[in-house]
Amino acid sequence: MKPNKLKNFISNCAKGVAIGVSMIIPGFSGGTIAVLMNIYDKLLEAVTGIFKNFKKSILFLLPIIIGAVLGFVGLVVPLEYGLSHIPLIIVSLFVGLIIGGIPFIYKKVQGKENLVSIIVGLCAMALTISLCFIKGGISIDFSSLNVGSFLYLILAGALASIALVAPGISGSMTLMVLGVYTTIITSLKEILSFENLVHNTLLLIPLAIGLVVGFFLMSMLMKYLLQKHTTSTYFAILGFIIGSIVTIYYVTITDEQYPVVFDAPNIIFSVITLIIGGVAAFLVERVASKKAGNIEEKEGE
Repeated sequence: MKPNKLKNFISNCAKGVAIGVSMIIPGFSGGTIAVLMNIYDKLLEAVTGIFKNFKKSILFLLPIIIGAVLGFVGLVVPLEYGLSHIPLIIVSLFVGLIIGGIPFIYKKVQGKENLVSIIVGLCAMALTISLCFIKGGISIDFSSLNVGSFLYLILAGALASIALVAPGISGSMTLMVLGVYTTIITSLKEILSFENLVHNTLLLIPLAIGLVVGFFLMSMLMKYLLQKHTTSTYFAILGFIIGSIVTIYYVTITDEQYPVVFDAPNIIFSVITLIIGGVAAFLVERVASKKAGNIEEKEGE
């Protein structure tokens, strides 16, 4: 593998890891991370064009998928540990990363604002915030698998896949509302411990089928919207992302499993990690934007 190709492969793997990690934390969206890392449009292009440009699409998607799997499976335990001890600090770091990337997303539609796009953005923000007020979710017993539970898991995967494509919509929160989040996390932990392998594999297979099918269909829809209704779609993305910040903190503060301690050290360190995340994301985006600008200038010469 040539140095440049190896560099791109490692870079896309790292971006995939970030997407995978974001899927673990309730309230976070893999789509948001893809937008912030400036690979969202390329991701949609690769997914929707996989049959037309199979080799090119696979070469782009493969490192991201590998990274996402590694990020999700490899960091599920340490992140669970961090969330159980310092949830506000961990979450604030990720929120900072989101906030730091918002100005660069807005630049895509700056000066193109209109009443319709603003209304679309506000509706998207309201929809995202409303998700966190859905209490309890659905209660499903997956101790014994049948056709009904198999089909339900496919549906849950398809609905959760919306979060992989629509920035600001949390896949983990969607799974919580559907009553399968705890089951999936437990299954992954048991598989890593080589426990109940057959049962847990049968649980994950229909979910994976739903994720793949839903991801493909939603990617086609988002690509169409970005091409035909660019400004309104980006305002919707901004609305989803800004709304997700409210959702993330609400979920964190009200989570009974990982109670937040509001003492001085927690609040101070949370503010610090929020600032660190914001500054880091801003600087990374700024460097990336300059590099992209330099490449465009060279191509134009």
